[in-house]
Amino acid sequence: MNRDSFDTAEISEDPVIVPIWKRIVAFAMDMILIVVLLQSIVQVLPKMYSAQADQEFNQLVIDASLLSQQEQSNLHKTTEFLENANLSEETYDMLVTMIFLACILPTTYFFLSELFFRGQTLGKATLRLRTQSIQRDSQPTALRLFARSVLKGTSALSLMSPFFIPGLINFAFCLANRKKRCLHDLAGACITVSSQPSTIKNYES
Repeated sequence: MNRDSFDTAEISEDPVIVPIWKRIVAFAMDMILIVVLLQSIVQVLPKMYSAQADQEFNQLVIDASLLSQQEQSNLHKTTEFLENANLSEETYDMLVTMIFLACILPTTYFFLSELFFRGQTLGKATLRLRTQSIQRDSQPTALRLFARSVLKGTSALSLMSPFFIPGLINFAFCLANRKKRCLHDLAGACITVSSQPSTIKNYES
């Protein structure tokens, strides 16, 4: 991402609450990018191991696709499936690495984007949105952004899995409060604002 492509204007003295639909569109754009990156990991990582590990992984994917939705969401069934797969130690190592990278990817993306690009991810930059501290004149600290990104990234992963309820609760929370803040916004003491003129009510009004 080119830093110059991001909105680097100073935060408005009178920030406004962003319409929910804009946040949804921005998040959807970020999720598309995350899914593309996850698919890249799935495609590239097996090629870094032996041909046997690559073949075992491809067969594992085929076999997993034959499981029912109920079996996929059952932790005991999933564990039993992996145990019966008779995978080599190298393939297990590859799976662990792949799962680790997949788990940290969303959090890393949200954290680094908003840390180095003034509170903007690619989706937010496109919609002219920005994450800022709930205190008007300050940018979120790295620690607050990290706390926010961990919860948001975990929720994003949740939405892509059979265990989507926690993620749904996090994002739906913005509908239950006047300032339209999700749980990850509360964790980071942040709010999503726009520097563009708007008729939306000021978040402190």
